Amino acid sequence: MTTITGNTYPVKDAIKVLGGRWNSVAKGWDVPDDKAEQVRALVAAAGPSTYTPRARSRYRGRRQFEGEGRSEHYQNRRGRCEDAPCCGCCS
Repeated sequence: MTTITGNTYPVKDAIKVLGGRWNSVAKGWDVPDDKAEQVRALVAAAGPSTYTPRARSRYRGRRQFEGEGRSEHYQNRRGRCEDAPCCGCCS
């Protein structure tokens, strides 16, 4: 078995047909040695990956607006205010 890595997602179904099995430890496809050149050609034809991960939001809790001036503060998952110094909203 030969492990093939790279931009394999667009051609994963073709790799399965050729006898490939996903190897999660190596993050690649294990294919029979006699089919390795075919799979390499498929992966090369797929081109580079166009995937770009999205930026994760900094805020994982709730944003709230408090008081007369409607000042914004951030409350995390535990319900604690993360403004510094504390605005008194969680006391």
